[in-house]
Amino acid sequence: MKLKIKTSKTFIVTTVIIAIIAGMVCAVLFEWVDVGNVFEWIKWFIFSAFFVIVLALLGAIFLGLFLGHRILSIGSFTPFEKSMLEMKEDIKKIDEKLEKIEKKLNK
Repeated sequence: MKLKIKTSKTFIVTTVIIAIIAGMVCAVLFEWVDVGNVFEWIKWFIFSAFFVIVLALLGAIFLGLFLGHRILSIGSFTPFEKSMLEMKEDIKKIDEKLEKIEKKLNK
């Protein structure tokens, strides 16, 4: 009797990531890679990531303030909404006229 064992994709991906990290550590320990520049790259990566995060937060805050102001400051209806309300009144008037005509025809 054979047991079917299915290896999950998460296990495979995790194993590959750990193998890559172990390979990088070995490359640094056995000096296969010059690490003098790597630390400089890491420093600039952290600085640039921090800079991008700060700009993204500021942009989100200002965009939120702008949208909140635009939404809350509109105190009246938009031109489209006004035309729709006028159309609703016109439909009511037409409906009343049709009821009057219908009553005249039913007599």
